[in-house]
Amino acid sequence: MGKIFLTNHPEKTLTFTLPNVVDYIIIDIYDDVETFSLTNTSTNIGFGADVTDNEKNIFGLIDHIGCHEIEINTSSDGVYKKEIEIITKRTTIIFNKLDYDFELKRVDGECQEIKDKETNLLSTSFVTTDIVKLQYRELESYDLIKDGFNFNDIIWETKGITTNDGTVDLEENDDNTINSFTPNPINRPTTGSRQPNNPIKYITTATILGLKIKFELEQDGKDVLRQEYIDYNTTWKPTRDEIFSDDGEWNTGNYSQNSDFNTNASNYQYDSGYIAAEGDNRFQEIWDELNTNYQEECSDAGITLDTDLSCNSCYRNPQRNRAVGSVLINSNHTIGHAMDVKILGARTKQKWKLLNKAAEQIEGVNGICENGPTQVTCGASNQSHVHLAW
Repeated sequence: MGKIFLTNHPEKTLTFTLPNVVDYIIIDIYDDVETFSLTNTSTNIGFGADVTDNEKNIFGLIDHIGCHEIEINTSSDGVYKKEIEIITKRTTIIFNKLDYDFELKRVDGECQEIKDKETNLLSTSFVTTDIVKLQYRELESYDLIKDGFNFNDIIWETKGITTNDGTVDLEENDDNTINSFTPNPINRPTTGSRQPNNPIKYITTATILGLKIKFELEQDGKDVLRQEYIDYNTTWKPTRDEIFSDDGEWNTGNYSQNSDFNTNASNYQYDSGYIAAEGDNRFQEIWDELNTNYQEECSDAGITLDTDLSCNSCYRNPQRNRAVGSVLINSNHTIGHAMDVKILGARTKQKWKLLNKAAEQIEGVNGICENGPTQVTCGASNQSHVHLAW
């Protein structure tokens, strides 16, 4: 209730009652709203509140009218911010959920979708030299532009799952429906290990008007192995086509400069599930030919074989190669072009020489007599194996 005094008739007044002014603010959004916060841009005073049925009466919560920033949190974990003008404390905010949906797809340089079975590059796996490109795609019958919004409103974010996954380096791009980046992990392990590395993982999200969709990237077993070569900056870095499945047969225990480990080398198994081989995987072919040649050489020499040969060390990934004391990051073992073979049972100078000869008979293979990593005279008393390299 109020009064108006008349200038020419001060003895008279008019009494009136103002109605309670109620205002409704409608905010278009693409997801259900769970909570929001409202902050006055002049006083920086605000509050937060839960939302039921996409509507909230803020009477009794707000202290000042005027310009406010509202931060909306949705059921998809999305966030949407905008400025609104509040003209009365008796205001109800209505969150008008519009029907909309989209998806994220990994694409190649020509923006063609990468599918697991149709390309060598898996849709969710990668190594850190790859440029990862994700595309925002509206689902059929939805149209952001017709809703009155813009693709520039899309908010992209990529985060590593663990601290060592690091961040990503964004590629410049004028099209906001495309998010391109190269992974930038930190603290990469290059001190040697007999265990596989953990995969690098990222989650990329795109948010539009509060609707948030995520795309998960995680290295598979092949790319975990390929990543080691990048971490060590080896001369040869395998493609996915040069990674072969292995049940541990060619990924066996290897010698070490530790003498205690040396004596039990053949008992150590390291099965990562994969091996890398430059060009092609020749392990089985060379192993079969070596055994055939050795048996023939021994037969010709009148030697009866009562024991078999054993592959002491074949393929070694860079991490394991470093763990056993090798300083050669470009070792033939790491490119899948070497195996160390020993004689089980009684070993004689003649047998070592025949084994080395059998190795030399294989096309493209060199045989070297060694004790651990050190070359020795063939048949020397301290010889531990014949090293085959191709």
